[in-house]
Amino acid sequence: MNVINPIRILITAGATTEPIDCVRHLGNRSSGQLGTLLAFAGAVQSYEVTLLIGPNCVRPTAHPRLRTIPFSSTRDLRAKVQELWPTHDVLIMAAAVSDFTPRGGQQSDKIRRGEGRTLDLVPTEDIVAEAAKSSREDQRIIAFALETPDKLEHNALEKLHRKQVDAIVANPLETMDASCITAHIFAKHGKAFTPPSNMKKSEFAKWLILNLDSFLLLHE
Repeated sequence: MNVINPIRILITAGATTEPIDCVRHLGNRSSGQLGTLLAFAGAVQSYEVTLLIGPNCVRPTAHPRLRTIPFSSTRDLRAKVQELWPTHDVLIMAAAVSDFTPRGGQQSDKIRRGEGRTLDLVPTEDIVAEAAKSSREDQRIIAFALETPDKLEHNALEKLHRKQVDAIVANPLETMDASCITAHIFAKHGKAFTPPSNMKKSEFAKWLILNLDSFLLLHE
């Protein structure tokens, strides 16, 4: 009897933290809730899931097919994606990755109150674009775009083509602090998908996982 190996999904969730000194960092408000819900939904649907999870992130519900690995900075997340991506079939890049990090990394001393300080910031590496460049023909990548409603579709499509990913989930800025999501999915093969609006994030996670084959053409 032939045994079909399950599809392996690598998911990133939560915010990166870029250290300034020993107690301070640059960060964002992402809770990682959607990413952790996607990870659990994937495990329930019999995928083998590896979840890379940021600091102070919502923890996923435990499942025997779900493995969780923490990350901290963009540099740390990048290293873990580079290590793990070759052994996975799908990457869902739901983490809120910092666009900038302090030049030279963390300062050795704690910054004291009252001291004038200017931060010199440099761009971080584009993790999902790097993963796309190194992908095999049988691997697929979903990225995310958080945009204002008036620029949502335009910017999402631009990001889809610029990063050379297979699909992109576009949602408005309000999603970050909300329990619900109104998303649009644009795929490289030209189709767009619109789930019901104002879905609870848990329901959207199930919907996205159930429709992976439509977005990514996994079995072609």
